[in-house]
Parts: sequence; C-alpha cells; structure tokens
Amino acid sequence: MTTHRVHFLAALAGLLLLGAGGTASAQSTITCESRNGQYQSCSANTSGGVTLSRQLSSQGCWQGDTWGYDRNRVWVTRGCRAEFRVGGTSSSGNNTGAKVAGALVLGAIVAAAIANKNDDRDDHYDNGYNDGWGNGREIRCESNDGRYTRCATVDRRQHVEIRRQLSNQQCIYGRNWGVDDRQLWVDDGCRAIFVAY
Repeated sequence: MTTHRVHFLAALAGLLLLGAGGTASAQSTITCESRNGQYQSCSANTSGGVTLSRQLSSQGCWQGDTWGYDRNRVWVTRGCRAEFRVGGTSSSGNNTGAKVAGALVLGAIVAAAIANKNDDRDDHYDNGYNDGWGNGREIRCESNDGRYTRCATVDRRQHVEIRRQLSNQQCIYGRNWGVDDRQLWVDDGCRAIFVAY
C-alpha cells in the first residue's frame, strides 16, 4: 500500500471524526523527536490512541517502523521527528455510532500504516504472516491467560514484526504487542512468533 493511500485514509478519518457530532475532544498534541537517528520515547496518555498530526523531519515517519506507541509513551527512531495527537475523548449524548465509525476508520489507518513499511516497498501481510525480507532473529512471545508478558530484549536499531500468529486473538501493534524500553511485550492473549532484523 502506498504512502499516498495511507495519507488519504488519514484525511478521510479526520473528516469522519470531525463530522461525528456529540464528541468533545480531550486530545492534546506532543512533539517527539529522534535526534541524530537515536531512539527517543516521550511520555504521553495513549489510552485514546495516537495519530501523527504533522511530520517535522525530512526522514520518513512510518508507524510500526520509525514511530509507535505503547501503554504510556510515544517512541520515534531513525530521524523521525513529528507532532502526535494523543489522548482520549469524552462523550456527550448518544454517539455510539460515531465512536464505532471512528474506530473502524482508525483501525484501517493503523493496518495501512503498518503495511506501509516505506514509500518504495509494498508489504505482504496476510492475517499476521509475512513473506519476509531476510531471516532475522525469531522470537516466540505468548500472552497466556491474557497476561502481560515481556519476552526478549531487542536492539533499538532493529525492526520487529509478526512472522506467524499463533493465537486466535488478533495481535495488533500498540494494542496487545509492542516494544517498550527495548523489551518485546505481548498482552491480552496475543501469541506469535516475531522476527527482529
């Protein structure tokens, strides 16, 4: 999927969420910057999700590759510098339909962004599997009984992705798996074989 397609989906999500009446925004914007290509994490309330609102660097910012988030922080690496919209929303009135529509569109954006590794290479994801661009180091990481589990230390320069999903529970980056302080973690029943390269 191309960068233009991801940007189109992001714009569409913005329009849908702006048009979804009855939701009072409690979001804020933070700036997180990778200086000299170094990994950097920025404390943030990510309970309501994170979206990239404005890229500041000439180096590309791709979710799941050069930026991402976990329970309480946004991280950037390899020169990505950007402003991110973080935080949740507070409801007023009946806005269940708006929330569902927004969640579906944002889910599509997350999936598209993860698939978009860079602007000149298409991804080959299929239900959590990938065709791979090299062997890398395989790491088996399992959240048994829905428990939060840390599995392995990952070099900050390495990229981590799912090679084979083992659980019926879908593994979604930033929701039930990720890399926090160089530690690969899983939660909420995600079990998979990951690859770091």
